[in-house]
Amino acid sequence: MSQPPLLLALDLTGTFAFGLNGALTAVRMVRLDLVGVLTLGMMTALGGGILRDILIGSLPPATFSDVLYLGVAAGGALVAFFISVELERFAKLITIFDAVGLGVFCVTGASKALTYGLGGVQAVLLGALTAVGGGTLRDVAIKRVPSVLTSDFYAVPALVGAALTVFAVNLGIYGIASALVAAAVCFTIRMLGVRYSLRVPSTPRRDGAGRPAVAHPGRGSARTTRSETSMDTSRASAVLADLDTALSWQEDFYRDLHAHPELSHQETRTASLVAERLRESDYQVHEKVGGTGVVGVLANGDGPTVLLRADMDALPVQEATGLPYASTATADGEPVMHACGHDVHVACLLGAAQLMASATGRWNGTLVVLFQPAEEVADGARGMVDDGLRALIPRPDVALAQHVLPMPAGTVATNAGPTLAAADSMRITVHGRGAHGSMPQSAIDPVVLASMIVVRLQTVVAREIAPGEPTVLTVGSIRAGTKSNIIPDRAEILLNIRTYSERTRADVLDAIERIVTAECQASKSPREPEFELFERFPVTDNDASSTGRVAEAFAGHFGDRAGPLGQWAASEDFSDLATAFDIPYAYWGIGGIDPDLFERGSQDVPANHSPTFAPVIQPTLTTGTQALVVAALAWL
Repeated sequence: MSQPPLLLALDLTGTFAFGLNGALTAVRMVRLDLVGVLTLGMMTALGGGILRDILIGSLPPATFSDVLYLGVAAGGALVAFFISVELERFAKLITIFDAVGLGVFCVTGASKALTYGLGGVQAVLLGALTAVGGGTLRDVAIKRVPSVLTSDFYAVPALVGAALTVFAVNLGIYGIASALVAAAVCFTIRMLGVRYSLRVPSTPRRDGAGRPAVAHPGRGSARTTRSETSMDTSRASAVLADLDTALSWQEDFYRDLHAHPELSHQETRTASLVAERLRESDYQVHEKVGGTGVVGVLANGDGPTVLLRADMDALPVQEATGLPYASTATADGEPVMHACGHDVHVACLLGAAQLMASATGRWNGTLVVLFQPAEEVADGARGMVDDGLRALIPRPDVALAQHVLPMPAGTVATNAGPTLAAADSMRITVHGRGAHGSMPQSAIDPVVLASMIVVRLQTVVAREIAPGEPTVLTVGSIRAGTKSNIIPDRAEILLNIRTYSERTRADVLDAIERIVTAECQASKSPREPEFELFERFPVTDNDASSTGRVAEAFAGHFGDRAGPLGQWAASEDFSDLATAFDIPYAYWGIGGIDPDLFERGSQDVPANHSPTFAPVIQPTLTTGTQALVVAALAWL
């Protein structure tokens, strides 16, 4: 039975879109070769109709009697194979075409079933099968739980469109107009589902006794029960089962990042690579957030929203590791190095993002993966928030992040409460009176003044802060003068202060200002000193309940490789993200040092920001990837 030209055109459009989508899945998820891409694309486009024809006894299936459909399906697959990256710009248009195909397929499938004498209910089911069967076969072929079974709002529109078709036939009004109406209704419902992220209700998880599990709360949540922990450990093991095979790219990706570091606010290459990887795993991707930030969103039915974060920027350090993939990059003539392990963070989060996307049948909720620029200068997180982050993503229930540290590789460590210090960098300028080096009596020497300030500042922590209150005050730089026989007219002192409470921070800053002002007066400085605060990091104060949840999940998965972290005087701006959403957060450490080297003692262990800091690739990457997955699944 030939179709009217309009329906035929719509049918071929849908076939092309289905072939395109199926092939894109092959390219993104499992990186098949040309034959594999063609197979998966044509399976997606034609599989539903073939299944329908087999079930109703219409043999050989109509697809094999009309080469046009085979050609259009193959054409869509070939387009996806050759220009998959460029197609990302037309993702919305492809979704529209796909919805058109869904509408037309459910109508033609139902009407053909009725033509072969089937009842109304059977025709509705076969209409929906025609529309979603190809996608289901595709997902089974790549060992993924079919999307129509995991709360995606896809089968429902097809069922509605098929039901309207059966209704029109039973009323005796079926024709081109009614067929278009049924297809249009299916199309509209599908697009509304895409626009508003509609999902079919999913069953709640159950505890070990078969009772519905308590919904995952946010701040102040109760401790996870033993049965929930066992279940989450089992799910994590399943998600991570083929980590080595699925992430065969990860080590080379890390080496590439390490060899091509980028300074804060310049992470364009890194951001591009991250966005490409996320699209391959079917994340909704937002780029250039806060300059170079990248955010991926993966909605997977009802449930909590978890934010996982990695930082991307490097440091102005000359690498001295001697590694074959050591950085030789420069920026404005200055050497650049991933001396703080942010390359590890990026590679681990991308690996976790892929594994979670490949196992959507084992969790429910929304996963947000955020790749942040400019952590080293303390304004990257705030920059993303100021650039509209809160409007781009659903409000998370919890924010999670990690950092590679000079601990044995393969270990993870957590700490509730204040974990990383608040940090304030300060520039102090003191003024003198310049003169010839041979006539110091004519000068007010700012070099001597600055030296006295540096000595006196050492008493702040030693004599003004209680011994049990961790505090660090470091003078990192003194700059004055240009020549040995010239007494300059000013000196610049750079300080870094680390504290764990606002009270201590205020006390230290007040003491600094008091000492500097007094020394300037004692030296008859002609001008008041100048104070400038910059690169200000907040304290990382881990939510006790959320951290306990992560720690329990780590204990279940890592065993004795999970332990306590304690307090570190390093600083982070990760908490600015959580503060912007007013949500709890947990931040933990992973080891990156060869265990044998670590055992030899601290003198041999390079610390973060050292020119010799280079985490061992394994088991660091595997551990970091596992930690992110395990922590996320404690909520999802």
